[in-house]
Amino acid sequence: MQVKRVLNNNAVLAIDDDGNDLVVIGRGLGHGRRPGDEISREVADQVFVAAENANVERLARFLDDIPLDCLNAAGEVAALAGERLDLRVSQALVVPLADHLSFAVERLQAGIRAQFPLAWEVSQLYPKELSTGREALGLVEASLGVRLHDDEAVALAMHFVNAQFATPGMEKAMQMTGVIAQAFALVDKTFGFTVDQQSMNAARFVTHLRYLFSRVASGKQISEKSSVLVDAIIQSHAEAVVCAAKIQYLLEMGLDTSLTRDEVAYLALHVARLVADVNEYR
Repeated sequence: MQVKRVLNNNAVLAIDDDGNDLVVIGRGLGHGRRPGDEISREVADQVFVAAENANVERLARFLDDIPLDCLNAAGEVAALAGERLDLRVSQALVVPLADHLSFAVERLQAGIRAQFPLAWEVSQLYPKELSTGREALGLVEASLGVRLHDDEAVALAMHFVNAQFATPGMEKAMQMTGVIAQAFALVDKTFGFTVDQQSMNAARFVTHLRYLFSRVASGKQISEKSSVLVDAIIQSHAEAVVCAAKIQYLLEMGLDTSLTRDEVAYLALHVARLVADVNEYR
């Protein structure tokens, strides 16, 4: 890599052999550097590439506001999530985590405690992500020397959820969590029982909904050429179809898009399976 401009003592703008603009981060990396100097990747703590159609200068300014220690801690947390949740460790995960950790430390120092209104839903719907978030707090404490509030594990879990679907920001992940919680409430109300959201049956239902979100986000909804199976689902599971139609409304409001007839039919099938499993063990 070749230095284009020194940003500060710990960061430089650089260009690689393929002509990509980079922001290179490392303790003392910018000290004494001049444009044209060569830098090896081995001396860098983090290397960031501006996303397509994004401005590398804007990325540099954003990263400049985040302490180097928080960037390094975020890298450790992302690596942990990669191991525990089989996530791809990328800057799309590291940068939001670093920004969150920086703000969380500022809140802690100011004596401000963040509120996480979906904490219960996260504990029920994403137990693995929450467990990883709690483990990550130990890494953060070792790296930054501060112990964040235990509730911050909820926010970290939501970052992990968000990374699985590659959507920018945490808003969609929070919205998705709220919609899933409402979907369970609709099933409970429609069929007159309470689903154990920690059961394997509930986990399968959540997995279906999460993949549905992913298909919608990638523009790859289910659309069968033949309607025979869909018609059979509609005829065989009438009550589940009614429930699925209500959930469809929630999803379309949350995702700001329309679901295909096939997606709704398969959603009804999963509702029917959830109900059958619950009834079997009542």
